[in-house]
Amino acid sequence: MEIKNEKHFNLNSIVMESKVLKMKLLPDLGFKMASLVYKPKNMEILFQPENKKYSIPQYGDCFEKYDTSGLDEMIPTIDKCVYPEGSYKGNILPDHGDVWSIPWHTDIKKDTVMGKVKLRSLPLEFHKSLTFETDNVVRIDYKVKNLDNENISYLWALHGLMIFDDETKIIFPKEAKNILNVHENSILGPCGERYSFPLAKDIDGNLVDLSYLKHYRNGESYKYYFLDDLEIGEVGIHYLDKKVKYILRYDTKKIPYLGVWITKGGFKGEYNCAIEPSNGFYDSVEIAYGKSKLPELKSKEEDFWTIYMEIKED
Repeated sequence: MEIKNEKHFNLNSIVMESKVLKMKLLPDLGFKMASLVYKPKNMEILFQPENKKYSIPQYGDCFEKYDTSGLDEMIPTIDKCVYPEGSYKGNILPDHGDVWSIPWHTDIKKDTVMGKVKLRSLPLEFHKSLTFETDNVVRIDYKVKNLDNENISYLWALHGLMIFDDETKIIFPKEAKNILNVHENSILGPCGERYSFPLAKDIDGNLVDLSYLKHYRNGESYKYYFLDDLEIGEVGIHYLDKKVKYILRYDTKKIPYLGVWITKGGFKGEYNCAIEPSNGFYDSVEIAYGKSKLPELKSKEEDFWTIYMEIKED
């Protein structure tokens, strides 16, 4: 395993490389995982910036005004909202959270790259460390710490934008059989509608297999959450024509919710998708708090979880 520094477009990156994978991290841009290449097929998994450069945002800016590529961490919210309780009630939680738009402190120890950042909207400190579990598995360890004497609620979601084409299929657990639509579109209709998965009847009564991305319509975007209790956290994307699988593994007791985002030109004209494990349901602290589906950290408490990211051939 090798760790080095090199440019990724116009920004400095930390490069982590095994025999199989090459990964680039951007400490100055939210510690974003900007690139993840499967070397045997020279295949980039993560969606890349279409203008081949990055602009540095200001804290609190709108996410869509800037580069929407790679893998970012969403904490303490996804959608911009108002914190709902306690001494911090009324605090504005910015669009897509605090940490994607600000630089992180990073450190390298042996085969591990570590990053940490303090949130600005809430008294939380967020840590993330990355290493290779094996040549084709990235291990990502997370820690969030409550710095305050008051209990703090927060939402975290993994926001990794991946490439796809019409020969791409969603990998999902067998118990994932029902979804809630949370983004209006012409297939699933308005927000709040429930559907079976993967076979669903669209708003016109036609049967559609939602596991195949070719069945989603161009010019639109889609977001839904699975409603079932998932026993096994094993989800991802199968690139059928390339015979490559991108798989996320995690503990569903720590991360009980799962969202899927797909845009086929409906958002900024871009084509990418994201499989989004999350500890809250759904998309904003306000909504999740209202549904009592949001973790709470007690005073000075810490929470931990791990994501395993595997790329392998079918």
